[in-house]
Amino acid sequence: MLRPTLISCILTILFFTGCEESPTSVQTSAAVYTTFGESFDDEGTAVTQTPDGGYLVVGSSYNATTLSDMYVIKTNSVGGEVSDSIFTEITGDVVTSFDLISDVKVLADGGYILVGSKFSTATNYDVWLVKLNANLGVEFFKTFDGEASGDDFGYSVSLCDDNGYVISGKTFGSNGFDMWVIKTNALGVLDTTFDTDGKFSYDGTSNGNDAAYSVSQTNDGGYIVTGEARTTGNNADMIVVKLTSLGALNAAFDTDGAATFGGTLDESSKFVQETSDGGFILVGDSFSNGSGQSDIYIVKISAVGAKIWDTYIGGTRNDFANCVKQTTDGGFVIVGNSYSTSSDVLVVKIFPNSQGEVEWQSTFGGDFDDVGNYISQTNDGGYILTGSTYTEDKMNQVLLIKLDASGSQEF
Repeated sequence: MLRPTLISCILTILFFTGCEESPTSVQTSAAVYTTFGESFDDEGTAVTQTPDGGYLVVGSSYNATTLSDMYVIKTNSVGGEVSDSIFTEITGDVVTSFDLISDVKVLADGGYILVGSKFSTATNYDVWLVKLNANLGVEFFKTFDGEASGDDFGYSVSLCDDNGYVISGKTFGSNGFDMWVIKTNALGVLDTTFDTDGKFSYDGTSNGNDAAYSVSQTNDGGYIVTGEARTTGNNADMIVVKLTSLGALNAAFDTDGAATFGGTLDESSKFVQETSDGGFILVGDSFSNGSGQSDIYIVKISAVGAKIWDTYIGGTRNDFANCVKQTTDGGFVIVGNSYSTSSDVLVVKIFPNSQGEVEWQSTFGGDFDDVGNYISQTNDGGYILTGSTYTEDKMNQVLLIKLDASGSQEF
């Protein structure tokens, strides 16, 4: 069994935003972080609170034999390890390749649904869907490949009203990578009522390298998808696509079902969530505007894809965001990483009923690279986040941090 490692370091705050009102900077001295890992690199990509009040962290564990495997860690409510599993033979044979897990959701039956990418053949990746029971045993797994011969990747999974699942990722098509959305039933079988074969692909400008990083079902029964799409100038724009319940572009959304946001350089959207007003919140990165090389880019849009407000957060160097969630007070919480603060995990809380003004922000990390991949609000009003931290032993380990409602670290 893997043992948690405690890393002691100093947390400092030195970060700037374009907001007129100065945010609160939460500072903690001699912070101790809970990490998990073996003798090679490990990463936490998503975390969810479990019905017993603990947490389930998923990600990938790297090694010298199978290269990378699905990694699942169950903790108690204070981050203590209850169990862990590294799935090296989930398909019945050890494949020397990189198997990657990107997302997890807890299910009503106490189990979990995970998505990622599996090296299923001698040369290509396929989208990988895995169902675990409450004891972390495998109930089923499915792989999905595209029409063309090439790699296919899964990045996000969400639950649907019919107890099935919707997955986002990218598929290799005739013009390079396209945005890809897959709809299945509760057993992971393709739902053929969704775009006739259970798979929807979107090629932004026939220029390749498009990707769908986040998807969820909307209150109207359709789906909202976000990611990046290459423009005719070969720069990437932040894109959001609205689909009907049958997997067709919703023409009521920005007239053609897709809206893009960006400038003259690269933008990317990593996460989308439907908000309480029926619109959507997007978060990602922008190289076109802001204070530094890359800044966190937040866009609030209406139900039909019109921009309501946007804002940039960042310092003088590269700053990135990977996840955003609306909070119970109507604001938003964001996690990513900031090279403007010595490559630390960055958490930003946005005021409710604002135009993106920062309420508070916290950074966490040591002397090396630290990344925040996913954040959720917990039942007590605080936050749980996961990512990776680079240790003095020159390896990445899974990072798990619990914050209270004001952004101060609890564990």
